[in-house]
Amino acid sequence: MKVFEFIDIVAAFHSYMMHGHTGDAAAFSEKLGISRATLYRLIDELKDYGIHIEYSRERQTYRYKFPERVLISLSIRELSEEEYEKSRINVILSQN
Repeated sequence: MKVFEFIDIVAAFHSYMMHGHTGDAAAFSEKLGISRATLYRLIDELKDYGIHIEYSRERQTYRYKFPERVLISLSIRELSEEEYEKSRINVILSQN
C-alpha cells in the first residue's frame, strides 16, 4: 500500500468513526476499499497508540470510546528558512 493511499484510508476511517456510520466489519472494510483483515490490523494499530475503539452491536457500528480525545492529523509542507534553521539546530544539539 502506498503512503498517501494509506493516509486517505486512515482519513476516511476517522471520518466514518466520528460520524458513527461504519456498519459491521464487512461493510466498513468495503466502504474503505480494504479487506477485513486490513481493517482489523488498522484497528489494532490504532489501539496500540492508545485509542479506544469498540463495536456497538446495537447500532452496528464501530466507534471511538472517547471521540473528543481523538485527533488524527498530518501536515505536509515545506519549512520556512527560520523553521528549517531551528530544526537543524535542534538536531545538532540533540546529537551532542
